[in-house]
Amino acid sequence: MIGHIFAETLPYNTPKELAVETFQTKEDHNFLEGFREKKIPLLIRKTLGTEHHFIVAWLRENTAELNDYQLTIKIMQRGVRVTEAQFGWLKKEVDICAEILGLNEVPHVFIVGDTSMTADVVNFHDPMILLSSDLIEKSNRIALRFAIGQQMGHILCDHVFFKLLFSGGFDSIQIILGKWVRSLIESFISKISNLILVDWTLAREISADRAGLIACQDLQVARQAMINFKLAIDVNKVKINAEDYLKQAKIVQAKRNVVHQKLPDAARKSIERWERSNQLASDQPFMFLRFHALAEFAESERYQALWKE
Repeated sequence: MIGHIFAETLPYNTPKELAVETFQTKEDHNFLEGFREKKIPLLIRKTLGTEHHFIVAWLRENTAELNDYQLTIKIMQRGVRVTEAQFGWLKKEVDICAEILGLNEVPHVFIVGDTSMTADVVNFHDPMILLSSDLIEKSNRIALRFAIGQQMGHILCDHVFFKLLFSGGFDSIQIILGKWVRSLIESFISKISNLILVDWTLAREISADRAGLIACQDLQVARQAMINFKLAIDVNKVKINAEDYLKQAKIVQAKRNVVHQKLPDAARKSIERWERSNQLASDQPFMFLRFHALAEFAESERYQALWKE
């Protein structure tokens, strides 16, 4: 472990070695690997005139450049790029997070006008991290490291491509390859159950949360940041008590138990499907589950080993 390094008053440690597998959940990894192995049916491959056997490799080759170009234009219209000359202090935090998490190339970061505390990453070929102006205004540096680390975790785990794929965001498919091919891809994707996507969404967010924790290196800050971001409350003014927040989950669980006791099996299964599908529509899904998962990771030997001599 390299000794303490200082970014003004905020120290941090850099792990000697940090593999993606350290923070990526097995469920996340297995889902993505399984999808990368999905083959294009032979008849369709001949129709498309491609030598690619796998759908993911084919989509990357045929859509990456145009997709990135389209999104880059939109981002340039919305935001301001973080550089040493403008928002230099934030550029330093981005560089620190990249060093901690072992990114070979530091992604471009843009501040976009938004009245919610959000962070996102777009472009799977040349990733760009987007931080809302509200997030910048209402966060402190350590909370920002958590948010930036989360997005870098998404990049390292290759989530950006798959999030776009499953959200139906590939307009570039139709532009390059035509409406018929786009319909073909959408039909292919639609065979994946929403319930499977719910499981991957949770696994994906836990992976990113873990990367955020490694970047900020403070579990209490990470958990408070998650709540403050969700509620759009200034991190510097209001300190949310994480344990009190978790008690809300007990209220939900108590009501759930009452409902389940009164319903037949078929109805309970319908409720469970509704519960899981409802998470897909949430901006901050599975918060209570992610809280518990992050605490477990912080106490794990895998995490603790990162900071041992």
